[in-house]
Amino acid sequence: MNKIKPYHIWLAFSLISLTVIGFISLRLPFRGDERHIVETIKLFVNNFNLDTIKDYPEVTPPFFFMFYALLAKVFGSSIETLRVLTLIISFITWQLVYYFFQMFVKKESHALLLSLLVVINPYFLGTSVFVFTDMLTILLSLVAVISFIKDKNILFVIFSTLAILCRQYAVIIPIAAIIFSLFNYKGERLKSRNYIVGSLLTTLPLLILFGVWKNISPASGIEKWIVPNSSLYNTDYINTYITFSVIYIFPLVIVFFKEIKLSYSSLLIALVFTILLSFFPVKTSMATLEFTDYKTVGFVHQAFVELLGNESLWVKVVLAFFLLIGCYINAELIKNIYQAIKSETFSKQLIFTSFWILFLLIMPFSYQVWEKYLTMILPFFILSIYFVLFLSKK
Repeated sequence: MNKIKPYHIWLAFSLISLTVIGFISLRLPFRGDERHIVETIKLFVNNFNLDTIKDYPEVTPPFFFMFYALLAKVFGSSIETLRVLTLIISFITWQLVYYFFQMFVKKESHALLLSLLVVINPYFLGTSVFVFTDMLTILLSLVAVISFIKDKNILFVIFSTLAILCRQYAVIIPIAAIIFSLFNYKGERLKSRNYIVGSLLTTLPLLILFGVWKNISPASGIEKWIVPNSSLYNTDYINTYITFSVIYIFPLVIVFFKEIKLSYSSLLIALVFTILLSFFPVKTSMATLEFTDYKTVGFVHQAFVELLGNESLWVKVVLAFFLLIGCYINAELIKNIYQAIKSETFSKQLIFTSFWILFLLIMPFSYQVWEKYLTMILPFFILSIYFVLFLSKK
Protein backbone atom coordinates (compact mmCIF):
# COMPACT_ATOMS: atom_id res chain seq x y z
CA MET A 1 0.00 0.00 0.00
CA ASN A 2 1.42 3.41 -0.99
CA LYS A 3 2.23 5.78 1.82
CA ILE A 4 0.02 8.86 2.04
CA LYS A 5 2.12 11.86 1.11
CA PRO A 6 1.67 15.43 2.38
CA TYR A 7 0.50 16.51 -1.07
CA HIS A 8 -2.32 13.96 -0.91
CA ILE A 9 -3.36 15.51 2.41
CA TRP A 10 -3.30 18.98 0.86
CA LEU A 11 -5.24 17.82 -2.18
CA ALA A 12 -7.93 16.23 0.00
CA PHE A 13 -8.03 19.29 2.26
CA SER A 14 -8.43 21.58 -0.76
CA LEU A 15 -11.22 19.52 -2.28
CA ILE A 16 -13.15 19.21 0.96
CA SER A 17 -12.67 22.86 1.98
CA LEU A 18 -13.64 24.33 -1.38
CA THR A 19 -16.62 21.98 -1.66
CA VAL A 20 -17.87 23.14 1.75
CA ILE A 21 -17.18 26.79 0.87
CA GLY A 22 -19.07 26.37 -2.37
CA PHE A 23 -22.00 24.60 -0.71
CA ILE A 24 -22.34 27.42 1.82
CA SER A 25 -21.71 30.35 -0.52
CA LEU A 26 -22.96 29.64 -4.05
CA ARG A 27 -26.44 31.06 -3.51
CA LEU A 28 -25.54 33.90 -1.16
CA PRO A 29 -26.35 37.48 -2.24
CA PHE A 30 -23.66 39.58 -3.91
CA ARG A 31 -20.70 40.38 -1.66
CA GLY A 32 -18.97 43.75 -1.70
CA ASP A 33 -17.71 44.64 -5.19
CA GLU A 34 -19.07 41.42 -6.67
CA ARG A 35 -22.22 42.97 -8.13
CA HIS A 36 -20.48 45.54 -10.33
CA ILE A 37 -17.74 43.05 -11.29
CA VAL A 38 -20.39 40.60 -12.53
CA GLU A 39 -22.12 43.42 -14.40
CA THR A 40 -18.84 44.26 -16.16
CA ILE A 41 -18.29 40.59 -17.06
CA LYS A 42 -21.74 40.56 -18.66
CA LEU A 43 -20.85 43.78 -20.50
CA PHE A 44 -17.88 41.93 -22.05
CA VAL A 45 -20.06 38.88 -22.77
CA ASN A 46 -22.45 41.00 -24.80
CA ASN A 47 -19.82 43.34 -26.30
CA PHE A 48 -16.59 41.40 -26.65
CA ASN A 49 -14.73 43.95 -28.77
CA LEU A 50 -12.09 46.68 -28.75
CA ASP A 51 -14.63 49.40 -28.04
CA THR A 52 -15.46 47.77 -24.70
CA ILE A 53 -11.76 47.57 -23.80
CA LYS A 54 -11.43 51.28 -24.56
CA ASP A 55 -13.99 52.20 -21.92
CA TYR A 56 -15.71 50.13 -19.24
CA PRO A 57 -16.77 51.06 -15.69
CA GLU A 58 -13.80 49.60 -13.78
CA VAL A 59 -10.36 50.81 -12.73
CA THR A 60 -8.58 47.47 -13.17
CA PRO A 61 -7.22 46.18 -16.53
CA PRO A 62 -9.48 44.05 -18.75
CA PHE A 63 -8.00 40.54 -18.73
CA PHE A 64 -10.03 39.29 -15.75
CA PHE A 65 -13.30 40.45 -17.32
CA MET A 66 -12.37 39.08 -20.74
CA PHE A 67 -11.33 35.72 -19.28
CA TYR A 68 -14.56 35.30 -17.32
CA ALA A 69 -16.61 36.58 -20.25
CA LEU A 70 -15.16 33.93 -22.57
CA LEU A 71 -16.00 31.21 -20.04
CA ALA A 72 -19.44 32.74 -19.47
CA LYS A 73 -20.17 32.55 -23.19
CA VAL A 74 -19.74 28.77 -22.91
CA PHE A 75 -21.12 27.98 -19.46
CA GLY A 76 -23.46 30.90 -18.74
CA SER A 77 -23.14 34.12 -16.80
CA SER A 78 -25.34 33.46 -13.77
CA ILE A 79 -23.76 34.32 -10.43
CA GLU A 80 -23.79 30.64 -9.43
CA THR A 81 -21.93 29.64 -12.59
CA LEU A 82 -19.34 32.39 -12.20
CA ARG A 83 -18.77 31.36 -8.59
CA VAL A 84 -18.24 27.75 -9.65
CA LEU A 85 -15.64 29.00 -12.15
CA THR A 86 -13.98 30.91 -9.30
CA LEU A 87 -13.91 27.75 -7.19
CA ILE A 88 -12.15 25.88 -10.02
CA ILE A 89 -9.58 28.68 -10.37
CA SER A 90 -9.16 28.63 -6.59
CA PHE A 91 -8.54 24.89 -6.50
CA ILE A 92 -5.71 25.30 -9.02
CA THR A 93 -4.35 28.26 -7.03
CA TRP A 94 -4.41 26.33 -3.75
CA GLN A 95 -2.33 23.59 -5.39
CA LEU A 96 0.11 26.18 -6.70
CA VAL A 97 0.47 27.65 -3.21
CA TYR A 98 1.53 24.26 -1.86
CA TYR A 99 3.80 23.58 -4.86
CA PHE A 100 5.40 27.00 -4.41
CA PHE A 101 6.30 26.32 -0.78
CA GLN A 102 7.36 22.75 -1.52
CA MET A 103 9.92 24.08 -4.01
CA PHE A 104 11.88 25.75 -1.20
CA VAL A 105 10.89 24.15 2.09
CA LYS A 106 12.66 20.87 2.78
CA LYS A 107 10.23 19.64 5.44
CA GLU A 108 6.95 18.80 3.73
CA SER A 109 5.10 19.31 6.99
CA HIS A 110 6.36 22.91 6.99
CA ALA A 111 5.17 23.37 3.41
CA LEU A 112 1.73 22.18 4.52
CA LEU A 113 1.63 24.56 7.48
CA LEU A 114 2.81 27.55 5.44
CA SER A 115 0.21 26.78 2.77
CA LEU A 116 -2.46 26.55 5.44
CA LEU A 117 -1.37 29.92 6.82
CA VAL A 118 -2.05 31.45 3.39
CA VAL A 119 -5.46 29.91 2.71
CA ILE A 120 -7.05 30.30 6.18
CA ASN A 121 -6.92 34.05 5.69
CA PRO A 122 -10.62 35.07 5.66
CA TYR A 123 -10.07 37.17 2.56
CA PHE A 124 -8.37 34.28 0.77
CA LEU A 125 -11.31 32.05 1.64
CA GLY A 126 -13.76 34.69 0.42
CA THR A 127 -11.99 35.29 -2.87
CA SER A 128 -11.92 31.51 -3.37
CA VAL A 129 -15.62 31.57 -4.20
CA PHE A 130 -16.86 35.12 -4.75
CA VAL A 131 -16.27 36.74 -8.13
CA PHE A 132 -13.40 39.13 -7.41
CA THR A 133 -10.25 39.82 -9.41
CA ASP A 134 -7.91 38.63 -6.66
CA MET A 135 -7.80 34.85 -7.10
CA LEU A 136 -7.01 34.87 -10.81
CA THR A 137 -4.31 37.48 -10.15
CA ILE A 138 -2.77 35.29 -7.44
CA LEU A 139 -2.81 32.25 -9.74
CA LEU A 140 -1.12 34.11 -12.59
CA SER A 141 1.40 35.71 -10.22
CA LEU A 142 2.37 32.35 -8.73
CA VAL A 143 2.87 30.80 -12.17
CA ALA A 144 4.96 33.82 -13.21
CA VAL A 145 7.18 33.62 -10.13
CA ILE A 146 7.56 29.84 -10.36
CA SER A 147 8.54 30.27 -14.02
CA PHE A 148 11.17 32.83 -13.02
CA ILE A 149 12.60 30.51 -10.39
CA LYS A 150 12.73 27.65 -12.90
CA ASP A 151 14.32 29.82 -15.62
CA LYS A 152 11.33 29.58 -17.95
CA ASN A 153 11.63 33.08 -19.38
CA ILE A 154 8.86 32.81 -21.98
CA LEU A 155 6.35 31.53 -19.42
CA PHE A 156 7.51 34.23 -17.03
CA VAL A 157 6.80 36.93 -19.63
CA ILE A 158 3.38 35.50 -20.53
CA PHE A 159 2.07 35.05 -17.00
CA SER A 160 3.59 38.26 -15.62
CA THR A 161 1.87 40.13 -18.45
CA LEU A 162 -1.48 38.47 -17.72
CA ALA A 163 -1.14 39.13 -13.97
CA ILE A 164 -0.49 42.82 -14.66
CA LEU A 165 -3.48 42.87 -17.01
CA CYS A 166 -5.61 41.64 -14.08
CA ARG A 167 -4.31 44.05 -11.44
CA GLN A 168 -1.83 46.85 -12.05
CA TYR A 169 0.07 46.27 -8.81
CA ALA A 170 1.31 42.91 -10.12
CA VAL A 171 3.95 45.07 -11.83
CA ILE A 172 6.04 44.38 -8.72
CA ILE A 173 6.89 40.99 -10.29
CA PRO A 174 8.82 42.23 -13.35
CA ILE A 175 10.33 45.14 -11.38
CA ALA A 176 11.71 42.70 -8.79
CA ALA A 177 13.02 40.48 -11.60
CA ILE A 178 14.83 43.47 -13.15
CA ILE A 179 16.38 44.46 -9.81
CA PHE A 180 17.58 40.91 -9.17
CA SER A 181 18.94 40.59 -12.71
CA LEU A 182 20.89 43.85 -12.38
CA PHE A 183 22.55 42.65 -9.19
CA ASN A 184 23.19 39.24 -10.74
CA TYR A 185 24.35 40.63 -14.10
CA LYS A 186 28.04 40.14 -13.40
CA GLY A 187 27.59 36.42 -12.67
CA GLU A 188 25.02 35.49 -15.34
CA ARG A 189 25.03 38.15 -18.05
CA LEU A 190 23.00 36.41 -20.76
CA LYS A 191 20.32 35.10 -18.41
CA SER A 192 20.09 38.45 -16.61
CA ARG A 193 19.84 40.33 -19.91
CA ASN A 194 17.03 38.03 -21.06
CA TYR A 195 15.07 38.61 -17.87
CA ILE A 196 15.54 42.37 -18.03
CA VAL A 197 14.24 42.45 -21.60
CA GLY A 198 11.44 39.99 -20.77
CA SER A 199 10.40 42.01 -17.72
CA LEU A 200 10.23 45.21 -19.74
CA LEU A 201 8.09 43.42 -22.33
CA THR A 202 5.55 42.42 -19.67
CA THR A 203 4.67 46.07 -19.08
CA LEU A 204 4.09 46.96 -22.76
CA PRO A 205 0.43 45.82 -23.02
CA LEU A 206 -0.51 47.87 -19.96
CA LEU A 207 1.39 50.88 -21.29
CA ILE A 208 -0.51 50.52 -24.58
CA LEU A 209 -3.77 50.47 -22.63
CA PHE A 210 -2.67 53.63 -20.80
CA GLY A 211 -2.29 55.22 -24.23
CA VAL A 212 -5.70 54.01 -25.37
CA TRP A 213 -7.35 55.19 -22.15
CA LYS A 214 -5.22 58.38 -22.00
CA ASN A 215 -4.98 57.59 -18.30
CA ILE A 216 -4.14 54.71 -15.95
CA SER A 217 -7.71 53.34 -16.13
CA PRO A 218 -10.77 53.63 -18.40
CA ALA A 219 -12.52 57.00 -18.22
CA SER A 220 -15.81 55.48 -16.99
CA GLY A 221 -14.02 53.60 -14.23
CA ILE A 222 -12.14 56.68 -13.03
CA GLU A 223 -15.31 58.74 -13.03
CA LYS A 224 -17.25 56.06 -11.16
CA TRP A 225 -14.78 54.80 -8.59
CA ILE A 226 -11.71 56.94 -8.00
CA VAL A 227 -12.01 59.37 -5.12
CA PRO A 228 -8.74 61.27 -4.59
CA ASN A 229 -7.15 61.00 -1.15
CA SER A 230 -5.53 63.92 0.61
CA SER A 231 -2.17 63.19 -1.02
CA LEU A 232 -0.82 61.54 -4.17
CA TYR A 233 1.37 59.20 -2.11
CA ASN A 234 -0.47 57.73 0.90
CA THR A 235 2.26 56.88 3.40
CA ASP A 236 -0.35 55.58 5.85
CA TYR A 237 -0.77 52.58 3.52
CA ILE A 238 2.77 51.45 4.41
CA ASN A 239 1.79 51.57 8.07
CA THR A 240 -1.42 49.67 7.31
CA TYR A 241 0.14 46.84 5.32
CA ILE A 242 3.08 46.33 7.71
CA THR A 243 0.74 46.31 10.72
CA PHE A 244 -1.86 43.91 9.36
CA SER A 245 0.62 41.61 7.60
CA VAL A 246 1.93 40.73 11.06
CA ILE A 247 -1.56 39.89 12.30
CA TYR A 248 -2.42 37.69 9.31
CA ILE A 249 0.72 35.57 9.74
CA PHE A 250 0.89 35.74 13.52
CA PRO A 251 1.66 32.01 14.08
CA LEU A 252 4.81 32.41 11.97
CA VAL A 253 5.65 35.64 13.82
CA ILE A 254 5.61 33.73 17.12
CA VAL A 255 8.02 31.16 15.67
CA PHE A 256 10.19 33.98 14.32
CA PHE A 257 10.69 35.61 17.72
CA LYS A 258 11.16 32.26 19.38
CA GLU A 259 13.93 31.20 17.00
CA ILE A 260 15.67 34.50 16.11
CA LYS A 261 18.17 36.04 18.50
CA LEU A 262 17.21 39.62 19.33
CA SER A 263 19.19 42.15 17.32
CA TYR A 264 19.52 45.51 19.04
CA SER A 265 20.40 47.26 15.78
CA SER A 266 17.22 45.91 14.15
CA LEU A 267 15.22 46.89 17.22
CA LEU A 268 16.57 50.44 17.07
CA ILE A 269 15.72 50.70 13.37
CA ALA A 270 12.25 49.28 14.09
CA LEU A 271 11.66 51.86 16.85
CA VAL A 272 12.69 54.72 14.57
CA PHE A 273 10.40 53.58 11.73
CA THR A 274 7.54 52.90 14.12
CA ILE A 275 7.78 56.47 15.40
CA LEU A 276 8.00 57.89 11.88
CA LEU A 277 5.09 55.82 10.55
CA SER A 278 3.00 56.71 13.60
CA PHE A 279 2.72 60.19 12.08
CA PHE A 280 0.81 58.43 9.26
CA PRO A 281 -1.70 56.29 11.21
CA VAL A 282 -3.95 53.59 9.80
CA LYS A 283 -7.01 55.22 8.28
CA THR A 284 -9.82 54.43 5.89
CA SER A 285 -9.49 55.65 2.31
CA MET A 286 -11.84 58.29 0.91
CA ALA A 287 -13.13 55.72 -1.60
CA THR A 288 -14.18 53.33 1.18
CA LEU A 289 -15.97 56.11 3.03
CA GLU A 290 -17.65 57.27 -0.18
CA PHE A 291 -18.87 53.94 -1.56
CA THR A 292 -19.32 51.68 1.47
CA ASP A 293 -20.55 51.75 5.05
CA TYR A 294 -17.12 50.66 6.33
CA LYS A 295 -15.16 52.94 8.64
CA THR A 296 -12.13 50.67 8.82
CA VAL A 297 -9.60 49.05 6.45
CA GLY A 298 -10.82 45.48 6.92
CA PHE A 299 -11.96 42.66 9.18
CA VAL A 300 -9.17 42.84 11.76
CA HIS A 301 -9.24 46.61 12.03
CA GLN A 302 -13.02 46.44 12.45
CA ALA A 303 -12.64 43.83 15.20
CA PHE A 304 -10.19 46.06 17.09
CA VAL A 305 -12.50 49.07 16.79
CA GLU A 306 -15.53 47.11 17.99
CA LEU A 307 -13.62 45.49 20.85
CA LEU A 308 -11.64 48.49 22.07
CA GLY A 309 -13.71 51.41 20.87
CA ASN A 310 -13.44 53.67 17.84
CA GLU A 311 -10.52 56.13 18.05
CA SER A 312 -9.67 54.84 21.52
CA LEU A 313 -6.14 55.00 22.91
CA TRP A 314 -6.11 51.20 23.15
CA VAL A 315 -6.69 50.77 19.42
CA LYS A 316 -3.72 53.05 18.74
CA VAL A 317 -1.55 51.17 21.25
CA VAL A 318 -2.42 47.76 19.78
CA LEU A 319 -1.80 48.92 16.21
CA ALA A 320 1.50 50.54 17.26
CA PHE A 321 2.56 47.27 18.90
CA PHE A 322 1.96 45.27 15.72
CA LEU A 323 3.62 47.99 13.66
CA LEU A 324 6.74 47.72 15.85
CA ILE A 325 6.81 43.94 15.36
CA GLY A 326 6.38 44.39 11.63
CA CYS A 327 9.14 46.98 11.42
CA TYR A 328 11.50 44.68 13.31
CA ILE A 329 10.78 41.76 10.97
CA ASN A 330 11.27 44.04 7.96
CA ALA A 331 14.58 45.26 9.37
CA GLU A 332 15.74 41.64 9.61
CA LEU A 333 14.58 40.93 6.04
CA ILE A 334 16.42 43.97 4.67
CA LYS A 335 19.50 43.05 6.69
CA ASN A 336 19.40 39.63 5.02
CA ILE A 337 19.36 41.28 1.57
CA TYR A 338 22.19 43.65 2.55
CA GLN A 339 24.37 40.75 3.69
CA ALA A 340 23.72 38.91 0.43
CA ILE A 341 24.65 41.96 -1.64
CA LYS A 342 27.75 42.57 0.47
CA SER A 343 28.91 38.96 0.03
CA GLU A 344 27.78 38.90 -3.64
CA THR A 345 25.81 35.70 -3.07
CA PHE A 346 22.73 36.39 -5.16
CA SER A 347 20.09 33.72 -4.73
CA LYS A 348 16.67 33.89 -6.37
CA GLN A 349 15.27 33.53 -2.88
CA LEU A 350 16.04 37.22 -2.41
CA ILE A 351 13.37 38.16 -4.93
CA PHE A 352 10.59 37.33 -2.45
CA THR A 353 11.68 40.07 -0.05
CA SER A 354 11.92 42.38 -3.07
CA PHE A 355 8.27 41.64 -3.88
CA TRP A 356 7.27 42.64 -0.38
CA ILE A 357 9.32 45.85 -0.30
CA LEU A 358 8.06 46.89 -3.74
CA PHE A 359 4.50 46.15 -2.65
CA LEU A 360 4.93 48.50 0.32
CA LEU A 361 6.42 51.22 -1.88
CA ILE A 362 3.99 50.99 -4.81
CA MET A 363 0.64 50.46 -3.09
CA PRO A 364 0.57 53.98 -1.56
CA PHE A 365 -0.02 55.33 -5.08
CA SER A 366 -3.42 53.59 -5.06
CA TYR A 367 -6.61 55.45 -4.23
CA GLN A 368 -7.71 52.50 -2.05
CA VAL A 369 -6.29 50.65 0.97
CA TRP A 370 -7.70 47.36 2.21
CA GLU A 371 -6.46 44.39 4.23
CA LYS A 372 -7.59 42.11 1.40
CA TYR A 373 -4.84 43.35 -0.89
CA LEU A 374 -2.34 41.45 1.27
CA THR A 375 -3.62 38.14 -0.12
CA MET A 376 -1.51 38.41 -3.27
CA ILE A 377 1.76 39.20 -1.48
CA LEU A 378 1.48 37.01 1.65
CA PRO A 379 2.92 33.79 0.10
CA PHE A 380 6.09 35.69 -0.85
CA PHE A 381 6.29 37.56 2.47
CA ILE A 382 5.83 34.32 4.40
CA LEU A 383 8.59 32.60 2.44
CA SER A 384 10.93 35.56 3.03
CA ILE A 385 10.47 35.19 6.77
CA TYR A 386 10.92 31.43 6.56
CA PHE A 387 14.25 31.91 4.77
CA VAL A 388 15.49 34.18 7.55
CA LEU A 389 14.48 31.52 10.06
CA PHE A 390 16.22 28.83 8.02
CA LEU A 391 19.40 30.83 7.48
CA SER A 392 19.55 31.73 11.15
CA LYS A 393 20.17 28.10 11.99
CA LYS A 394 23.08 27.82 9.62
